[in-house]
Amino acid sequence: MNIAFVVIGEEIISGLTDEKNFKKVASELYDLGFSLYLQVVGDRKEDVKFALDKAEKFSDFIICSGGLGSTSDDITRKVASEYFSLPLKQYEEAVEYMKRRLEERSGRKYDDIPDYLKIQCSFPAGAEIIPNTKGSAFGFKIRKGEKNFYFLPGVPFEFSAMFDEFVLEDIKKLFPNAFKYEKAVFKIFGLTETQIENHIEQIGIPDSVIRISYFPSFPEVMLRIIGKKHESFFEFIEKVKDTIGDFIYSDDVNKSFKDVVSDFLKRRGFSISVAESFTGGELSNMITDVAGASSYFKGAKIVYTADAKINLGVSKDIIERFGTVSHECARELARAAKSKFKSDIALSTTGVAGPDKLEGKNPGLFYIGVAYPDNKVESFEFFFNIGRKNLKVLGAYLALKIVLDFLKKTDGK
Repeated sequence: MNIAFVVIGEEIISGLTDEKNFKKVASELYDLGFSLYLQVVGDRKEDVKFALDKAEKFSDFIICSGGLGSTSDDITRKVASEYFSLPLKQYEEAVEYMKRRLEERSGRKYDDIPDYLKIQCSFPAGAEIIPNTKGSAFGFKIRKGEKNFYFLPGVPFEFSAMFDEFVLEDIKKLFPNAFKYEKAVFKIFGLTETQIENHIEQIGIPDSVIRISYFPSFPEVMLRIIGKKHESFFEFIEKVKDTIGDFIYSDDVNKSFKDVVSDFLKRRGFSISVAESFTGGELSNMITDVAGASSYFKGAKIVYTADAKINLGVSKDIIERFGTVSHECARELARAAKSKFKSDIALSTTGVAGPDKLEGKNPGLFYIGVAYPDNKVESFEFFFNIGRKNLKVLGAYLALKIVLDFLKKTDGK
């Protein structure tokens, strides 16, 4: 089953506006086994007609987004009229609907609607109207032979509602079996896409598995597995969990890594504080990105220089003997942060972000310190030659992973 998605809009093809509607379509249909095809065209009749013709040749369903407003560059309905050889016709039910919306918004009676809005009430003759409960631009559906064409506005929240309420329901009616597949989603940190794939291949993929997809987004990978409702599929999913479970932080596509850490901190009732050097606030930012972080996050210090570290509580002797980039300094920083903010747990980061060496140590070397509720203090050494920006992000992730592992290990104790 092939589905083409045609984005119409000069603002998209020029790069001035991000295209968001295809993401919505793909998130609903890709994992169900549909083959998706994307085209992006500007506001030229010839380009739109070419895209429609190409989509019709290769696809069963064609979904178009954009160009249904009332300005001169909104050409979609005119192009559709010419492409299907169907004259534009004003639909009275659309006019009446538009009147009601104007009256609801203004509180006064309308005998007619402005001419610019009448444009949005005209459709190729015979087209089926797709209601817009979020805005004023209607969509429409045209069936040509065995092909189904859907034309929706480009505004993302309007498109999303109309897609869910009409287009997706249409597809479900025509292809009910496609929506009977099982889906498993694993959000993973600590393994690369290649490493995950190697583990999957070693497990052995049963025939009940239809599609395995990997979606890397540094430093994470999301794994999606689609399959038939069969015992072998569920057994395969359990084997995946057993094999890479230590690296799976969530099976909920809507849960971020920082959300999971937040949930555990709240459940355990532990507070946390931070002393950051090379991560430069990245770690604190991840923690405070989650709503409600004030219930467990005590505070942070960015201690970028040796003097700043000493002022927080690291002894000058430690720095002179071992340097700021060391196990010893990382442990002292965590201990000092825990003491200053009176938190249950404290994290520290210190390292060489690069591009130059620091204290004779190579870029990519860093240490994470952690002070636990029982006053035990540990430090961990890492080396990744991945550039300054990525290193800061990875350092923050690894610091939170250490805390997450601790919270999981001691959960219920």
